[in-house]
Amino acid sequence: MDLKPQAGMCWAQAGHPQRVRATYRRLHGVEQFLAFYDVHGDCLAGVIHRRKTSRDVLLAWRRLRACYPAAQRIYLVQDNLRSHRNPMLVDFAATHNIKLVFTPTYASWLNAIEAHFGPLKRFCITNTDDHDHATRRRRIYRYLTWRNRHHADRGCPLRLFRIY
Repeated sequence: MDLKPQAGMCWAQAGHPQRVRATYRRLHGVEQFLAFYDVHGDCLAGVIHRRKTSRDVLLAWRRLRACYPAAQRIYLVQDNLRSHRNPMLVDFAATHNIKLVFTPTYASWLNAIEAHFGPLKRFCITNTDDHDHATRRRRIYRYLTWRNRHHADRGCPLRLFRIY
């Protein structure tokens, strides 16, 4: 999911956000939220990276794999992004008991995690005027903590994702 400012409806005056020029340079650019959803435990977790390269995805997959026992197979449903089909990722998945399941082109709605991105955007991104990426990251991680505390199964292994 791209993390970029979104317009919304609020009482604030319309126009451009007020940012200092140096701060704007730091905020310029879009960050990527690499997220995972455990369907059985109703747990949502993820990590934010500046880009979504194969190496960034591999780091996130390593953290995901560390949450579950090695003998337990993980079915990883994802879109057809080119970086997801990198040989390095395919090899990692094959050697670490991860089954890659790709959604058909233009059918991202088949991925159960997509339903959770709307509320996350409404709670954390819409109507915000963040001065830096760190503020937005903290808000997203706080939301994930709150969401999992109130909705996720307490025994879900994915709750350990933030520890690794």
